[in-house]
Amino acid sequence: MASSLMTTLLLALLVVFAAGFAAWRVAVVRRRSADTQAARENATQTALLAARQSALQTGKTPSATPPAPAAADVETARASARAKAERVIAAEAARRKAAIHKAQNAARVEADRRAKAAEAAALVSTLPSSKLPDVERTTPLLARVMAAPATPVAPTVGEKTTPMVRPANAAARKPAAPTVLKTAAQTLVLLVDDSKMVRVKSSRLLASHEFQVITAVDGIDALKQLEHCCPDLVITDVDMPEMDGFGLVNAMRGNPRTQHIPLVMITSAEDRHREEALRVGVGLVMGKPYDEAALIAHIRSFKFFVKAEEAESLACA
Repeated sequence: MASSLMTTLLLALLVVFAAGFAAWRVAVVRRRSADTQAARENATQTALLAARQSALQTGKTPSATPPAPAAADVETARASARAKAERVIAAEAARRKAAIHKAQNAARVEADRRAKAAEAAALVSTLPSSKLPDVERTTPLLARVMAAPATPVAPTVGEKTTPMVRPANAAARKPAAPTVLKTAAQTLVLLVDDSKMVRVKSSRLLASHEFQVITAVDGIDALKQLEHCCPDLVITDVDMPEMDGFGLVNAMRGNPRTQHIPLVMITSAEDRHREEALRVGVGLVMGKPYDEAALIAHIRSFKFFVKAEEAESLACA
């Protein structure tokens, strides 16, 4: 409900901004039209003045009606100024129309992106929590040591002593299941990219280093696969049709099932997306084409653990 209200408010703000921008452009066009009209009148007056000065230089007395050649020059100047003004007005109208169209497209794209993000958040909230496998981390268990008194206290003479009875534990504590470090063959990587060529190339690279790989064509496809699988690491593109990489990251970070999964983002606009990606929790941002050795080294820097009895299977098998 809150996401829908926030989306509606943002759309309203974008519409108000677009309307204000359009009104400003109209005011600019009108001002330029007035300037063009003034310039055309100035050109006409200049042409008339030039014709009169030409008549004075030839010794003729200027009359109220200029001679035929001067009238033709004035008419030509007027036509030229009128054509120039019409071209300026047409160009300004085209620029204004393009600006309005661009603002409307930007508002539409932003609204679609936020709607898809809201849809992804709603989809993530419906993911079942029972399918998340137990993942053990490298935190050592410290045994609790109970200190006994160094010297026993002798009872006072004549004092009745009652033996101390220690309450028995209701149930013996179950020891924690031992864990082992996953090998590359037991490490599952989810690769999300709308380009088939990139998916094939990156899958071959990861497979050559013995990693297990599953692929998705966009953010929506990746979220659907996360309903049945919990990868150890996710590599995602940014620009994708249905849901982009940032929508996928936000959806994963908003779900307790997937918020711990390390993320790698690969984008053609590395510098433009780096700050936002690091802000939402992406661990590594790489440009296209990416450094294959650096990517493999980053994946190997993680230590993924699994229960000893599950060491022969993948974490989400």
